[in-house]
Amino acid sequence: MNLNKVWRGIAPIVVIVKAMMVLAFSFSTANAGLASAATLCGGGSAPDYGFTYDLQQPHWTVDWQGYVSEQTVVEVDAILDQLNADSIAQTMILLKPQDQVGNRVNCAVHFLRYMQLGLPDGERKDNGFVFLIVVEPASIDVHYGVGLGLPALTASELTTLNRAAEETYRSTQSIDQALLTLIQGFDTVARSNYEPLVPPTPQPVEMPALPSSPLGILALCGQLCLGILLILFLFWLIPKMAGSGMGFNPYGSSGSRRSSFPLGGGRGGPSLRGGSGSGRSGRGN
Repeated sequence: MNLNKVWRGIAPIVVIVKAMMVLAFSFSTANAGLASAATLCGGGSAPDYGFTYDLQQPHWTVDWQGYVSEQTVVEVDAILDQLNADSIAQTMILLKPQDQVGNRVNCAVHFLRYMQLGLPDGERKDNGFVFLIVVEPASIDVHYGVGLGLPALTASELTTLNRAAEETYRSTQSIDQALLTLIQGFDTVARSNYEPLVPPTPQPVEMPALPSSPLGILALCGQLCLGILLILFLFWLIPKMAGSGMGFNPYGSSGSRRSSFPLGGGRGGPSLRGGSGSGRSGRGN
């Protein structure tokens, strides 16, 4: 009888403790899930969106090691260097395994913003573009993020490029071939929508017309004579000043001339690639 009374007194406490343990476990599990989602590409937030890449990269293709050859990366650089030089598009490709990507469209758009791709001003401002290649066990999944400065690139054109690259990988099992198919197709599509932006040609400096009248020729000869006399006077005056100790030493009191330029060559090392604009993106897919 006494045991029943004790149990009836303890039972509510046991129920409360169990409920608190269940709530605590659920809360910790939810927090772990949120933290895990935030670390995946596409789950971060401004300003860095979870990325730690340098804003200047040796290649337009990022995280390519282990997926494509360096030769392919260099071929892609040649195409995208020219697109950038023509002010058509400033383009990067990001390769990621599927277990490092959450929302795939957001991942592409966030990378575009983080790398600040696109020109900072001018007629082609915000012309940044990103391809995201998600590597799966037996296939690839391609997405894109496009800057606000490239409104002529349609979703239909870009989605067709994505599917062509995916199909190339499906038939060849080569990411090298898929990447070249993607970028060569993008070069064709981008150039069909945008012409190279040619800087304005500087106007030639017009030389003053020589006088043709006798009076004008006489005036010109007088000016030339005065100039010659002034030069002769200076040649006569400078040795006189030097002999009297009144000369001016252009090299300072030490007699040695200092160069205003540092010794050695210019910047060394490989060229770097990256953005210089705001990275504003309009859409992704």
